[in-house]
Amino acid sequence: MPPRPTKPLRLVHTSDVHLETDTFGSGSRGEELRDKVRRAFSNVIEVANSREANLLLIVGDLFDSSRVSEEGLAFAFTTIARARMPVVMIPGNHDAHDERSIYARLAPEVMPGNLHLILEPEGATLHFAELGVKVWGRALVDHSPEYRPLGGVPEPEPGLWNVAMAHGYFLEDGETERSSPITPYEIERSGYDYIALGHVHIFNDVSRGSTRALYCGTPAPLYSSEEAGWVVVADFTPGQPVSIERVLVRS
Repeated sequence: MPPRPTKPLRLVHTSDVHLETDTFGSGSRGEELRDKVRRAFSNVIEVANSREANLLLIVGDLFDSSRVSEEGLAFAFTTIARARMPVVMIPGNHDAHDERSIYARLAPEVMPGNLHLILEPEGATLHFAELGVKVWGRALVDHSPEYRPLGGVPEPEPGLWNVAMAHGYFLEDGETERSSPITPYEIERSGYDYIALGHVHIFNDVSRGSTRALYCGTPAPLYSSEEAGWVVVADFTPGQPVSIERVLVRS
């Protein structure tokens, strides 16, 4: 039997913040909504810090588009810098890493030192040896049926917690023609401990086999319903299943 992880791990999983969205509109109403979304993201960082998380995952669509002001970028990166743990982020369909990518023009010195931004379209693996975890993800370039968010996920590594990040749409058996599809087979076959999903704005547990896979929902007040304003806190304990808690984020 391959060696199992020996260190506990706690991560916070968020996605679909949609900072700087044009749909807020102009005037005082637009500013009010923009401020609420910003407060929600600030409070994600506070949740991660207060829960003493080892890792924070941002699974796509931190920004609503590539049209982000310098002030908006400064807010996002200053807020991320307050996190007292490594932050791993991938682009989503709204902030895709295409020819208009906001991330392509960023100088490395602009980004906070704790931010690990995965921009490889074919995917990349990050190892955090001190935490006993590896994180794999790939940058979304083209939101189409041909793009597979879990395509090319490498085999799990023994002795580590194996975590993947994927921004796309989970297909129930029989569904077809969705952009950026994620299938039950891909989740189960991965053999990973946890797959952090983004793109769907409500909480959804789509775990398969021994792999926990969840949409955390959006932390932002994008809807007037109980489905908005949440993150997931995932606890990894050697010899036990991954434990999941939904945590309310105030805006």
